[in-house]
Amino acid sequence: MPKTRFVVLKFLLYASVAVLLAIVQNTPDLLTIGTAKPMLAAAFAVAVAMFEGEFAGALLGGFCGVLCDFFSYYRFGYYALMLFCCCLAVGLLVQGYMRPVVMNCCLFILVTMLFSQGVAFFFVFLIRGYEGTGMLFALGILPLCLYTVAAGIPAFFGVKAIHDWFKKRIEPAEN
Repeated sequence: MPKTRFVVLKFLLYASVAVLLAIVQNTPDLLTIGTAKPMLAAAFAVAVAMFEGEFAGALLGGFCGVLCDFFSYYRFGYYALMLFCCCLAVGLLVQGYMRPVVMNCCLFILVTMLFSQGVAFFFVFLIRGYEGTGMLFALGILPLCLYTVAAGIPAFFGVKAIHDWFKKRIEPAEN
């Protein structure tokens, strides 16, 4: 099979997994601990960006962001923009400075979630002067971010397995 077919298959698999994760993360009462639910598609997008680089990572981040936007109460496109930018940054950082290891993945997911949730929190709650925003952040936003980091560990190993499997199939085709 030519190299392009494997690349297309790999990204179709990534897109299918992203859709499945978006459905799972938005199924009512599934994976809920207290009031927190993980953003599985966001964690998956960051893991893909670590292995596939800035261009493919940013595109898949935007796709996963659109999937998250379908179920979000923020304006449509918010998560698409946030995940696009964060996955672009992750792809560039891993390509130039950091290694794709599980601890870096957890760090990137935490920063991505704190950034995306923090910007929304600022514009929805802080800037309007609501009371008890500190408690809301501590009991609502932080558990969501930390739960997403925990969900990112299996996402990292799953993406690594997919990436390695396709890498073995694509590289012999180049020789």
